[in-house]
Amino acid sequence: MKTVIFCTLFLSACCTQIFAQTSSALWYGNRSSDPQANAIIQALSGAYDAFIAGDLDKGFAVYSEDASEIAPDGSLVHGIKTLRQGFDDMLKVVDEKPKFKYSNIQVRILTNDVALAIWESEADIKMGGQQVGGKTRDMAVLQKINGQWKIVFDQLTPIMPPPGN
Repeated sequence: MKTVIFCTLFLSACCTQIFAQTSSALWYGNRSSDPQANAIIQALSGAYDAFIAGDLDKGFAVYSEDASEIAPDGSLVHGIKTLRQGFDDMLKVVDEKPKFKYSNIQVRILTNDVALAIWESEADIKMGGQQVGGKTRDMAVLQKINGQWKIVFDQLTPIMPPPGN
C-alpha cells in the first residue's frame, strides 16, 4: 500500500510534465553517457529481453518484492508473486507464446535512488483467435534498492487510434 501511495503522489506531481519534457536535457535515451541512466535502461532492457526469451524468473527479478502495476485492462496488481501469477495465468489461456517488442526507452532521474522511465512496446497476444495485444506507451517508477534499479510501479497504456482512423 505504501508503494501505491508513493507512486500515486509521484505520478500526480509529474503527469503534466512527462510528455511535454521528453525532448529536454532532463531525459536520457539509449545513447546517454549518464551511468545512472544507462543502468536503468539496461535493467529495463534486461527485463524485456528476458520476457521475450521466455525467462520469466530473470524478467521478474527486475521488480521489487512489493511492486505494483496497472495493467492494460485497468486492474491494479500488488506484489511480485501476484504479478508473476497473473502472467502465468495469461500464458495458460493464450493461443501461442506471446511476442513482445520494445523501443525508445527514456529515463528521467529524479533523485539518486528514484527514476521515471517511459518507453513504447508492442505485444502480439492472441486469445481464442482474437488479437488482444497491441501497441502501448509504458511507464515505470524505479528505485535503487541494494545498489540495483528495481521497478516499484509500472503501467501499460494501450495506444488506441481515434474513431474513424
